[in-house]
Amino acid sequence: MERARFPVVVHVLFTRQTSVSREICLFRRSNTGFMDGWFTLPGGHQEQGETLAEAAARECAEETGVVVDSLIPLAALGYQSRGHQGLNFVFRCDRWSGELRLAEPVFDQMVWVLPEALPQPYATWIDEVLVMEAQGRWLKEIRYS
Repeated sequence: MERARFPVVVHVLFTRQTSVSREICLFRRSNTGFMDGWFTLPGGHQEQGETLAEAAARECAEETGVVVDSLIPLAALGYQSRGHQGLNFVFRCDRWSGELRLAEPVFDQMVWVLPEALPQPYATWIDEVLVMEAQGRWLKEIRYS
């Protein structure tokens, strides 16, 4: 019997502190055929031989044009949704080199927002990550019907 194989996906939550509050950076997906028009975090699939952090750093360089200075493991999310199943790993990045920008055509908009004022529509698992961060939890399994 062959074992099931599930994708491992890494995401990065970029944060910055303003004089008033903390903001997060979201990117709107475009021209991918999956969740186009939805705001989410940059990231992608882990490749053979990469650590999770290496995959996250590579995806950031490709999609946002920056070099991450530090990645803080934030959350592990196991997910099941309409026949898809996998693992999402989310890192937080508070320091990077370069200017965040749209470096690949997989996104068509980048916005800095307050965590309590996310633009619509957005990937709802971001809510889970923000709650987990606030509560100091790191693991959550999500099942969408």
